[in-house]
Amino acid sequence: MKTKLFLGLTFYPENSFAKNIESFRSRFDTKYQSNPYLHLPIVPPFEIEVTDMDQFQQELVEEVESFYFENTENHSLKFTGIDVQEHKKNKILFLNPVLGEELSFCQESLFAICQSYIHDREKKLKDNKKTFLTIGRFVGDLDLHSSIDLARREFLEFTSLPFESICLFSKNNGIWYRQADLMSFDKPVDTLLQTSPVTL
Repeated sequence: MKTKLFLGLTFYPENSFAKNIESFRSRFDTKYQSNPYLHLPIVPPFEIEVTDMDQFQQELVEEVESFYFENTENHSLKFTGIDVQEHKKNKILFLNPVLGEELSFCQESLFAICQSYIHDREKKLKDNKKTFLTIGRFVGDLDLHSSIDLARREFLEFTSLPFESICLFSKNNGIWYRQADLMSFDKPVDTLLQTSPVTL
């Protein structure tokens, strides 16, 4: 029996930028209810055998600790603007993150571990590590264009989101749940983070 998983970076929700994103997602992201946590996917969905789960999770924890052990303060993710990706019939509106070197290396290592647990060659993960934070999903161009205009107004200033955890998510009855936090990060003392204007 297999279980469906993905890895994501979660964020503290108490700052105004996070609240803006959640407000926008609740209106325009059709998957908002099935994945309610504010997160950035760092390894896309995949399936492994349930019997491998304990060993797999332990290996992930050890790998994340090798990057962030005793280094859990002041981590945040910056964004550079909004963009659109066409995916089959759907169009995805997203915020473009700036992955730092440390997070990029960590992502690569975690991707390789996940890949090693997928036994079905047909279902191996595609080696595309582009990642983004989805804020809306659309079928028609009209809705998309009006939402882009709205997003430009609502996200006039881009700030950074403070890391909360690197998390293993699992799917159950069509809903993604937080299976385990592989690493938790310190909550920022000042939740009113610095804002930095970005031209879209």
